[in-house]
Amino acid sequence: MVAAAGQITTSLVPSRVSGVAPLYVFFDATATTAQSTTRPFHELEHRWDFGDAASGSWTSTPGMPNLSRNNDTGPVAAHVFESPGTYTVSLTVLDGTGAATQSVQISVADPDTVFAANTLCVGNSPPVAGSGGCPAGAAVLASSDFDGAVNNNIASRKRMLFRRGDTFTSSASAVINLNGPGLVGAFGSGAAPVVNITANNNAFQLSSGSTPTIKDWRFMDLEINGNSGSATAGFWVEGGIDQVTLLRMNIHHMHYGVLMSPDRLEFYGSAHRLWDQWAVVDSTVRNAIGGGGGYVLYFSGQRSAVMGSVLRDSSLAEHVLRMPYIFKGVFSHNDMSKPAATKHVVKMQAASWFTAAPTPYTEQVVFADNKFTSGNGGSWTVTLGPMDSLHDERVKQVILERNWFAPDPGQDVALHLWAQDVTVRNNLFNFTGALGQNGIAVEQRGIEPLPANVHVYNNTFYSNSTGSFRPIQFVLGTGMEAKNNLGYAPLSTSRNMVVGTAIIANNTTDASILVSPGFLGLTPVVPVEFALGAASSAINSGYTVPVFSYFFRLDRPQRGVIDVGASEGP
Repeated sequence: MVAAAGQITTSLVPSRVSGVAPLYVFFDATATTAQSTTRPFHELEHRWDFGDAASGSWTSTPGMPNLSRNNDTGPVAAHVFESPGTYTVSLTVLDGTGAATQSVQISVADPDTVFAANTLCVGNSPPVAGSGGCPAGAAVLASSDFDGAVNNNIASRKRMLFRRGDTFTSSASAVINLNGPGLVGAFGSGAAPVVNITANNNAFQLSSGSTPTIKDWRFMDLEINGNSGSATAGFWVEGGIDQVTLLRMNIHHMHYGVLMSPDRLEFYGSAHRLWDQWAVVDSTVRNAIGGGGGYVLYFSGQRSAVMGSVLRDSSLAEHVLRMPYIFKGVFSHNDMSKPAATKHVVKMQAASWFTAAPTPYTEQVVFADNKFTSGNGGSWTVTLGPMDSLHDERVKQVILERNWFAPDPGQDVALHLWAQDVTVRNNLFNFTGALGQNGIAVEQRGIEPLPANVHVYNNTFYSNSTGSFRPIQFVLGTGMEAKNNLGYAPLSTSRNMVVGTAIIANNTTDASILVSPGFLGLTPVVPVEFALGAASSAINSGYTVPVFSYFFRLDRPQRGVIDVGASEGP
């Protein structure tokens, strides 16, 4: 398809077009417009090809489809280019009647060239430059003192590589307080270097009150073991620092895996703007400990992403992923699970008091292709909106698509929204065995603006347990829509497909919730079993909505009419 002249006007803005590998780039298409819609963020489909076919597949969510790293969707997207070269990134935008394309080139430099004169290899025994993975020409250091090696050498050695298979100790923060490009990582083969924290200290402190504008650092292929220290952090972000990538990090048994609190920036003043271009990619961050105030990730920023990571177990602390403030963010292909009792897997709010925020809202955020599993009793799995009823924290312009809300006994409400302009499409919700069989709840929490324009399209809700089955609840708000949603709960004792005031079309009726829709799995558990069989009653039963692909990221409709639910039939 080719769009008629002027029908779609694309906008493709990369956060940068050159840098040293591994290079994280955020792509912003939010200024794209089309004659067919006044809500382009929500009602256009943006399809990305990063030109990096060798980048492979995501491994963090093996039960999910859409695992190619080279392709994605959404008005905002992100990618890490790990190999040197020139890449052509292409964007295709569809509005259901036509398509338009735009591309940009990204140039990625070789780190062996960029860091040829300032690399240091560190091992428990003396490394040999040009041997065992240590680059030729590198300086070498025999030490097991991690923070000492970094702090005493980082000013002259911007690439510091620690030998794989070795173990290092950390008794004070390794401080990064100068401009990059820089890299702290590993050399050789085998298991990642282990950094054992021996006191209640942070493995890394990034920036300070006097370094608000430093940037361009990569931290990769390290294991950081907090040893259950109740006041430890993998990364304590003290001041302003931009363009930071955490790649293939393994951080565990900390009070904070990563701490990025806007309070610190506010304390230091206006020179410390909101962190820009941060990425946590292909990393495992787990076992937050130390009680109240502890998180797997406490993550803030703009043009930032968490992708392909395993974030789990804050049962001895609070939330798994808490975001005080996000402006333009991508959260995709992650496996997130097990918050503390009555806490959340994802808690996204807005620091309305933060004077350096680009807007008063957390906004322009995409959650896609994630697996969410709740955890301890009474949990709302994913929440968007104020931290409590007394804070005017505003969230808007969010898309949640192709996520899998997996069954868990601790789940009460899968998705709680106190927000505006939210699209929830092509998600799978499985309530089997859950504390509460409640899907999406939209309401006002306190003094923030009334929820508005929450559109719930083509989701699939399922339970194989008894009890009350309530997939969609519009408790309060304006401009609500629920269309083409499929519900099936054969053992439910009561059921209400859609509760509240909304524009409703072609959802499963309350009575039909008891009738099999013809999934490929008789009692489906994993996503592939929720696909529709050839005889499904949901086929060709939908209402026309601006949803142009489905859970398995193939085109909608497969025939002449869109199907009901998150999947299309054969």
